[in-house]
Amino acid sequence: MSIIESLKQKLIKSSKKPVIVYAEGWNIDIQAAAREVYSNNTVKPLLIFRKQSEIPEGFNLPHIIIESSDLSKYSNLLYELRKAKGLTEDQAKVLVKEPNFLASLIVKSGEANGEICGIDYTTKDTLKPALQIIKTAPGAKLVTSAMILEKGDEKYVCGDCAINLYPNSEELANITKMISMFAKHTAGLDEVRTAMLSYSTVGSGAGESVDKVREAYELVKNDSELIKNNIHVFGEMQFDAAFVDKVMIKKAKGITWKHTANTFIFPNIDAGNIGYKIAQRMGGYEAIGPVLIGLALPVNDLSRGASKDDVVGLSYITGNQVLHNIE
Repeated sequence: MSIIESLKQKLIKSSKKPVIVYAEGWNIDIQAAAREVYSNNTVKPLLIFRKQSEIPEGFNLPHIIIESSDLSKYSNLLYELRKAKGLTEDQAKVLVKEPNFLASLIVKSGEANGEICGIDYTTKDTLKPALQIIKTAPGAKLVTSAMILEKGDEKYVCGDCAINLYPNSEELANITKMISMFAKHTAGLDEVRTAMLSYSTVGSGAGESVDKVREAYELVKNDSELIKNNIHVFGEMQFDAAFVDKVMIKKAKGITWKHTANTFIFPNIDAGNIGYKIAQRMGGYEAIGPVLIGLALPVNDLSRGASKDDVVGLSYITGNQVLHNIE
């Protein structure tokens, strides 16, 4: 069973149906995805439209229309959250009419459990209101992102591919832990084997980037929470040593895994973004995400090239993030 299908089944079986707000309700792929998740009883969609004319004839899913709605409770909430940062009441009344801001305010108010945005907005415009309004989870030192890669029975998680440009060793250690925990609890990998990637394997190469990955590994390798969750981490590793049995045995001396890695941590966003897109376009893997990790409540970012099926898949992921938070 695919990861997405397993996440779908978990939502169907759950007595709790997460409410997901879709910031870009005018998009036809968002509308089609919302109809699907509503009809199969996985999540409850709430769509945002900017004006009445954007709503297709016969559309009967829950929605909010910005131009004809009283948004005062949301602008008041935004003002209270941001006044210490210099935001005025008048500025709040303007910002609340932006769907990306309104979606995060709806989640913050408790009227929705999670948010999906980004099919028309950039990652920056999705993340900015989420960070300002929903903020990071207690204890989270940063927000990162994960991609799920799937082809047949092959299932992998990788990151960070979208958020942190050039993380330092401490940040990379945090990213490793957060993505590994996501792989275990949301992506559903039974045994998480995380490779911290580099152009060096256990000292075969040298350089500033290698040192960073090695230092990050030292910070995370004995993490008690990872050990408790049966999550294995190793670094620094070249991709072939992480992915091919014979190369792993030859190069990664001291590794205790019986199988190759299923979770990959990239040293920077260049490697991450290029790497997952090569796997997607040349390798034929379905790429799902990026899934944002580290916010207090689930907010996820779509690629602007996302299809209806991509939106549906991310809806199931977001819904399961909600269930994990409840549990």
